[in-house]
Amino acid sequence: MTDKIDTKTEKNNLWLTIKLQTQLYAIDSSYVESISLLDQPISLLPESTVIKPGIMNSRGNVVPIINLRPALGLKTLEEEQTAFEEMLEQRKKDHMHWVEEMERCLREGTAFHLTTDPHKCAFGKWYDSYHTENQTITFHLKKIDEPHKKLHETAHLAFECPRQCDDCEREKCLQNQLKEDAHTYMNIVVGLLEDAKKIFRENTRTMCIVTKDKNNALLGLLVDEVLAVETLELKNLPVSCMNISGPQILSHIGEKQDLAATILVLDMEGIFSL
Repeated sequence: MTDKIDTKTEKNNLWLTIKLQTQLYAIDSSYVESISLLDQPISLLPESTVIKPGIMNSRGNVVPIINLRPALGLKTLEEEQTAFEEMLEQRKKDHMHWVEEMERCLREGTAFHLTTDPHKCAFGKWYDSYHTENQTITFHLKKIDEPHKKLHETAHLAFECPRQCDDCEREKCLQNQLKEDAHTYMNIVVGLLEDAKKIFRENTRTMCIVTKDKNNALLGLLVDEVLAVETLELKNLPVSCMNISGPQILSHIGEKQDLAATILVLDMEGIFSL
């Protein structure tokens, strides 16, 4: 395909860039009527779906809503929040089991086969790779790092240090202290993981962009974040991104000179047809 751009697209060179999960999208700014936090419940309708959740009131107008995440094949924010909470709940249980296993091995004098490396447990692997631009969530997760490392260190000391020690009383005292330390650090980690669930839910907000088409029909679009109004260089959409079984809701690829990321341009006529 050539990079020739439709003339109707050339008439407007201002685009509202938004974010859904980690992907950037752009909306023709001439369609945009208002932007606000979604601070009111959406009224459900008998025909409500995950893509078309219902209606809301905006400046005295009844506005139907489109949830752009599922419309574009992405997890809803609710699904993402639930998955995050379930993952943290499992990591919490992992560490409670880890401490139970450590105590059993110390009690029975058997080898401890779970990892003592805080970077190799399931939470550690996730923590080392997880990234969010939400500074509140990032700040809270950093609180878990030190007690999590201390928790794993207790097992390292419990199963390595006694081999270097000939004093049985000292070894017994050390092991009892380490078991107590493991419970202390486990309780800290578990409490912080519980807090992380609440903080994640409280700090993930939904924005609503109210748009208007050429027939003055209103439509609210739910998005994660509104970034800026800016100019983009448009290129034709690859054939692989074309929707052959329903409305075409992507129209072009947008590029900025100072940005390496790909911006997917939304086809507003296709979205209104939903």
